[in-house]
Amino acid sequence: MADSAKKQIELILSKLEERGIPAAPVEEAITLGASNPEAVHELASAVMERFPKGGTFLDAALSFLPEDAWPDLVKQALNRLNESQGVNEAAASVIAYASLQMPSSLHAELERIFNVRPNSGSYHENYPWRESGGKDFAHLRSIVDSPSSPDDDRMRAWTAMLETRHLEVIKYAYSHCDAMYSAAQPGYSQDEWVQAHLQLVSFNIDNGSLNRLCGESLHHIRFPESFFDDVSRPPWLARVHPTWKLRSTGKTISFGGWSVSPCSLCGERLHRLLVLDPVPQSLGVTTMQRLEFATCLSCLGWEQQPLSYHHDEHGNPMNVGYDGPPVKPEFSVGPLIDAEVCLAETPQRWYWQDWGLSNSRENLNRIGGEPCWVQDAEYPSCPSCQRVMKFIIQLDSDLPTANGEEWLWGSGGIGYGFWCDDCKISSFLWQCT
Repeated sequence: MADSAKKQIELILSKLEERGIPAAPVEEAITLGASNPEAVHELASAVMERFPKGGTFLDAALSFLPEDAWPDLVKQALNRLNESQGVNEAAASVIAYASLQMPSSLHAELERIFNVRPNSGSYHENYPWRESGGKDFAHLRSIVDSPSSPDDDRMRAWTAMLETRHLEVIKYAYSHCDAMYSAAQPGYSQDEWVQAHLQLVSFNIDNGSLNRLCGESLHHIRFPESFFDDVSRPPWLARVHPTWKLRSTGKTISFGGWSVSPCSLCGERLHRLLVLDPVPQSLGVTTMQRLEFATCLSCLGWEQQPLSYHHDEHGNPMNVGYDGPPVKPEFSVGPLIDAEVCLAETPQRWYWQDWGLSNSRENLNRIGGEPCWVQDAEYPSCPSCQRVMKFIIQLDSDLPTANGEEWLWGSGGIGYGFWCDDCKISSFLWQCT
């Protein structure tokens, strides 16, 4: 590691030791990671030792850590957690971000992770089991099957089984849902409880069969350099995260602007989100060659949600599922800025993203893959056939509008799009905190 990188790390740590979290060296940590990725390992090691409280600066830097450095850093983090009886927030962050960016680096340590419980009680505590297949199945099954296992351990093991998204493991977990529901006593029906847990990992029960609610294929949307006005954006939120700079496939798509179709609620033209022409084959859309996604930003969520649209043979949308009186939106808005954007190839490292852990740094504008939920999973039913729809697209907040403002889904959440291929219907909703 270069002397300049060592000096940067020492400067970051000395500021923290002197002034604590108010020093907030996020910009310095991002600069270090972007210019010298190999130094992130040393930074994380030093922070776990000298400033175990960690912070956003470390979380941001970990996105630049070279992939081959994750396994060693994971072992260091687990050792620190063992030594401190689990009280080392910096080490817990290493485990959390490894479970998103490089879950394979955790799979040799899953039994240890179950016992040490980094990120105990958080919604992402069981993320390490993603992509693990059946590697830890015997261990998890022994806990679920044992009458002497504490209920909390059984529930954690059962939830970890679901997080694998491995069909055979999930089938086994589903066969034990009666016992788990009785132990949980959630206060609502077992069917609702089971479906809620399955949908969090993008599965659904339909006529007794387990179905995947999303595709494996994923593309990020890459925006032109001039698309965003970052003058007012604080330096620690600069769009320098690797997901903003993924390699383009060379395929451009139309984004934003107005649709030709009217909103059946307010009568104004729909707001176009984007047009896929042709639709990528990997998305699982078999009935359309061209598909325009559009909704009414003035009505969606404020007047009604979800809002659904049937698509004609040319892929143009028209409202379905609303036959009420005309409405006057409380928040009437214009469209997102009209632009040509690119589809970008998404490497496996960025398949798993999380709205909370991204902390506004990452590009969460995605087509395909799994949704990054702000709240619990919320898959709508098709207004025509009533089957649960599959996820297909999400757009983050802070997208520029034609009038020079930034679009927020509610208070800064995410908008989600879903698709029923049999009925040629799209539906949209948004979530925020």
